[in-house]
Amino acid sequence: MEHSTTSGDSATETGSAGTVQERPATGAVPTDPPIPGDDGASPRLPAAFHRLWTAAVVSGLGDGLRYTALPLLAATVSRAPGDVAAVTVAGMLPWLLFGLFVGVLADRVDRRTLMWTTDLVRGIVVAAFAVLLVVGEPSIPLIVAFAFAVGCAQVVFDTAAGAFLPAVVNPAQLGAANGRLMAAQVLTSQFIGPPIAGLVFAFSVAWLFAVDAFTFVLAAVLVLTIRVPRREPGADGAGVGRDVIEGLRWLNRHRVLRDQSVIYGAMALVSGALLGIFVLYVNDHLGLGSLGYGLLMACFALGNVAVAPLVPRLRARWGDRSALTTAVLVVILTLTSLALLPTPVVAGLSLFLFGAAAMTWMVVTVTVRQELVPDALLGRVTSTYRMIGFGANPLGALAAGVTATLIGIRPMLAAGAALVVVVAVAFRSGLGSQAAVDEHVGKDPAGA
Repeated sequence: MEHSTTSGDSATETGSAGTVQERPATGAVPTDPPIPGDDGASPRLPAAFHRLWTAAVVSGLGDGLRYTALPLLAATVSRAPGDVAAVTVAGMLPWLLFGLFVGVLADRVDRRTLMWTTDLVRGIVVAAFAVLLVVGEPSIPLIVAFAFAVGCAQVVFDTAAGAFLPAVVNPAQLGAANGRLMAAQVLTSQFIGPPIAGLVFAFSVAWLFAVDAFTFVLAAVLVLTIRVPRREPGADGAGVGRDVIEGLRWLNRHRVLRDQSVIYGAMALVSGALLGIFVLYVNDHLGLGSLGYGLLMACFALGNVAVAPLVPRLRARWGDRSALTTAVLVVILTLTSLALLPTPVVAGLSLFLFGAAAMTWMVVTVTVRQELVPDALLGRVTSTYRMIGFGANPLGALAAGVTATLIGIRPMLAAGAALVVVVAVAFRSGLGSQAAVDEHVGKDPAGA
């Protein structure tokens, strides 16, 4: 889960003039203290987290059903590639249109309330869509409008959820909590949901969306039962535009998190490029069909799931710099291997390692943000990161199509590896953690 303060003695809040000020750490701290394991990286998580985890599993299953069903439904209505692609674009567009503004919302209101009400609204919207499928014929405009509406709600929920986790677990538990949440979401949305969607779709499309609606309602109930101190609204009379600028300015002044966002953008770009043309790589260079493509894509998801629970231990033993540097090096190595050694075995291993590296980067950087960003700004910083990913990913797929046409698929993969090298070297401060720049940042939460 994409997903507030440092582990020191102070946090921050937004003062009446719209500036970030120091205050004693009085945020929503769970009652259960962290109980570290033998390596200090496996704390026992509180009951509130397990409710949140269950909600993530339930909603992840619904996501897997819907993400698989929507393009299938669009393809039954129109065989035009542009129509089918429009459905996917409609689901991503809200991040680019509203992401920064939703970050302000998540910083101004109680995040738990925002999460369960958004899930309830999503359940109602999906249920209404299921009814429309029963009483009438689907059309591309209807499917696009539905994808856009659910995408808007997804922006609200994901931003609030990414900023909510520090209220559920103690700082020492953030890494373990993020690892378990992300593993569960990948497992349900990429492994369990899609095959179920394929079976149910053939039986009844309306029933599939009815089940999706039920998962949202159930997730809303689970989030509603999470007991944490209510977060006081953060609105101070400042305009939304001023709040957006304040969040961007804070991120820009924090060297580590700013550089992490740039490296993340490069990683999302090459990930979009790889996944965007990988079906052509499988057909043209590996000589495999649809079954081989499916198995290789499963290797990517398997890498995600396998490493997510292990990342907190790796971080505890290696530190942020080593963990993030290793993730970047693995991405470079896998792209280079795919470019130079086009065999099914190398491709499967490369996809597995690429997925593991991507998940390592996500768990570590999400945890670092939750530890370092002031609670009053966490929603805005979270939404900014997600906007970078949702913007760079489709741009990477688009760029891959153009570049592969001009120079070929394998040279394009090598160029992607070179891009990651250049960006990682230029913005290497992002491979460190707060400890590496404490002297530079001092006690100014803006990092000035």
